[in-house]
Amino acid sequence: MKKIVMAALLTFTLIPAAYAVPIAEDIATTIKLRGFDCGGRQVSNINQQEDNQGNKTIQATCPNGIRYQIQVSATGRVSVKRIN
Repeated sequence: MKKIVMAALLTFTLIPAAYAVPIAEDIATTIKLRGFDCGGRQVSNINQQEDNQGNKTIQATCPNGIRYQIQVSATGRVSVKRIN
């Protein structure tokens, strides 16, 4: 039993961090899933702000030059709008 636990621990600690999705790709995917054209897999010029209530505002530029604003409420509701 002890060997199984040790093997499991080693397996999980050796998983490379390369499997994590970069924030730029996560934002681009969010924009696309909301039905907007982004023109690529990653955004640039990311600006994030959070207010005292936990609401987040993210602005980013897609590879096609279009800039979007993503609102994430403290309860998890997401909305996207084009800002240029």
